[in-house]
Amino acid sequence: MLGEQIKKFRRKKGLTQEELGKRIGVTTQAVSNWERGGVPDAELLPDIADALGVTTDMLFGRSSLKKLEDEISDELLSVGTDEGFKRAFSLLYSIGVGLSGLSPIRDSFNFDALSALGNDDGYGYYSRASVNEGTFDIRLNSDFRYFFLMPEPEKGCINSLGDAGELAKTFSVLGDKDVLKIIYYMYSRLNTPVSLAMIANNTKMDIKKTEELMDKLCERHLASCAVVETEMGDVKAYCYINESIVMPLLCFSRELTDTKAVNMGTMFRRNKPLF
Repeated sequence: MLGEQIKKFRRKKGLTQEELGKRIGVTTQAVSNWERGGVPDAELLPDIADALGVTTDMLFGRSSLKKLEDEISDELLSVGTDEGFKRAFSLLYSIGVGLSGLSPIRDSFNFDALSALGNDDGYGYYSRASVNEGTFDIRLNSDFRYFFLMPEPEKGCINSLGDAGELAKTFSVLGDKDVLKIIYYMYSRLNTPVSLAMIANNTKMDIKKTEELMDKLCERHLASCAVVETEMGDVKAYCYINESIVMPLLCFSRELTDTKAVNMGTMFRRNKPLF
């Protein structure tokens, strides 16, 4: 079993016996011997697993989704946040490839090669899938990446989205370019209260219009308002909220207008309507 697993994962990784041997500091003959039924020294097993990108359990044919989840959690917990986000995205890329069945993409264009995809050329690089079981969308640019994954809701998407009128109100607010100017300004700051006058000054709008737009943002739960007592009287101060919701919304809105999009692999295997 061990030799068969080493051979399987070596080939899956695209390594020759010689290349695998060099990665773990043994001869090609040693690797060949393992794959023909020999047993490597126990202390080499972690190095073999690392070289093949698997766990030691997987070398012995022991793998489960729960175990994989634990392995991922442990790895991300063991590194810093910056490295954790980078590593998490590479794992999400692998998830996308696996769900879509687009293994040729993985074989011909692995995640490490994505470092060559910048934003300087103005193109967006994407991979997408829409199947009966769910939807995913991944942007692959090296310095602007995100991932969306949604298993199909049991009662359908439209029932989960809620009232169309409420969605329309949110879109109508965000559809105002002056509102976007306010959002860009507010989110360029740390989440500290800022006065109405300061918002108006930095967005080049008059106080009255700024206050009207801030009221709309508060109504849509994208900002909050507090009244602060000062020597000059009461002053309204605003903070942004729901930052983690607004950013994906803006990213996907940008994607809808992306005319310079490069398809890195798409799977459409859906035989029922989206809504």
